Amino acid sequence: MGQLTPLVRISAGLVVLTCSILLTADMIGLLPRPQHELFQARIEFCERLAAQAASGTSQQDLAALRRTLDLAARRDEDLVSAGLRDQRGRLILASSQHRESWQPASAEGSSATHVRVPLFNKGRAWATLEVRFKDATPGGTLAALWQRPIVPVLVFSAVAGFVGYLIYMRRTLRHLDPSAVVPARVQMALDVMAEGVVLIDGKEQIVLANSSFVEQVGVSRAGLMGSSLRRIQWAHRNAPGISISLPWEEVLSEAKQSTGTELTLTVGGEDRVFVVNASPVLDGWDKAKGAIVTFDDVTELAERTEALERANALLEKSREEIQLQNDELEELAKRDPLTGVSNRRAFLELFESKFEAARRGECALSCVMVAIAFFKKINDEHGHSMGDEVIRRLATALLAEVRSTDWVCRWGGEEFILLFDEDIDFATDSSKRLRKGIDSPGFTRVSVSASFGVATATRGVESVQDLINRADAALYAAKENGRNRVTRWDEMDHDESRSGEATA
Repeated sequence: MGQLTPLVRISAGLVVLTCSILLTADMIGLLPRPQHELFQARIEFCERLAAQAASGTSQQDLAALRRTLDLAARRDEDLVSAGLRDQRGRLILASSQHRESWQPASAEGSSATHVRVPLFNKGRAWATLEVRFKDATPGGTLAALWQRPIVPVLVFSAVAGFVGYLIYMRRTLRHLDPSAVVPARVQMALDVMAEGVVLIDGKEQIVLANSSFVEQVGVSRAGLMGSSLRRIQWAHRNAPGISISLPWEEVLSEAKQSTGTELTLTVGGEDRVFVVNASPVLDGWDKAKGAIVTFDDVTELAERTEALERANALLEKSREEIQLQNDELEELAKRDPLTGVSNRRAFLELFESKFEAARRGECALSCVMVAIAFFKKINDEHGHSMGDEVIRRLATALLAEVRSTDWVCRWGGEEFILLFDEDIDFATDSSKRLRKGIDSPGFTRVSVSASFGVATATRGVESVQDLINRADAALYAAKENGRNRVTRWDEMDHDESRSGEATA
């Protein structure tokens, strides 16, 4: 069971005090007593009835006296019966059922239900008038207790007073300044802190705030006292405009610390950034009955951090652009500027890795040397621009023929090299298709043909240069044998080719 709040305890104490005052007033007779008033009224009624009975007995008219008693019993609902008893205790006359109903609690005296009035004749008591009334408080002890006016007054005062005191004190405490009970040295210590410090109760109402917080939010200290900390328009730095759970709410509900939350607040048209830390104020049951919240204004640091992040982003973008340009330059350095195929340097790097794989038996490797026939004549008769067009058109045709795993290189001038991951038969067939396509009408605006020399990496080929030399020798043989043809190294007369190479 949770501990009662101070407001509830104080309200209950005030109710007890109020009820004590009412009971004291009742004890000293300041409050009316219905039972006493009822008893006096019955005594007066019986005295009047006794006066009538005395008048009747003086006239010795007992029959008339009986009628008087019966009539009084019928008219008064509280009157049960009445009778006249002589000094010896005998009933002289009585209304109906008086013998059964008259059972006095005491032999002498009167009570609220049994009233005795003596009758005198010539100054001497000769009889007693007995009147029996209904019980004034039927229903037992509780009903009798409830008939007392003080009891319902006490019940009403207890319930209504508790609710009234609780509401009044709750509203009154909102207007009290809790800082008035804080020692001056404590308030001064809080005021010199650079961070904003706020003490809130279990309902997020501010009960204490230092000078830094007052300046941070731009609200007077008096305006903050008793108001809800949530009413200040806080926003999460990473989720502006979205309803969020504030750190001190989690502290109050879970009784755990919260650190490092970044909130923003617009003050004077400027967005301020705060790092918020909150710690619970615990009661004896480890329940949070309040919290201490600190607000560290890090707006300048946040702005510098954002500026640094923007600079880093720009720097990273510049680095990426530079890397992209370097990649493009590196790619351009590997490409022939006229045709876009690989140049000799890039081709030889690839050729080395392909050749080593072929020597290990991982793949076949064939090399084809291609040269445009009578290229100098084309330049001389049609100009160098036409020569460049022919070279570009040939490069396009070569790229269209090879696969993604094959390679095309401009070796220099009008010469190209093709590299196939296949045997010499495959390279030869591809070369024949290319030769036929180049020799066909409409390939370029001028008549063009090409010669092909094909070689493959077989036993006896010890290096890349050996394979290139074989393809070059086959190309030379194709030129010597009339050009516009495909010549294979393995079908050549190698003695003649070597002498031809020496002559060349």
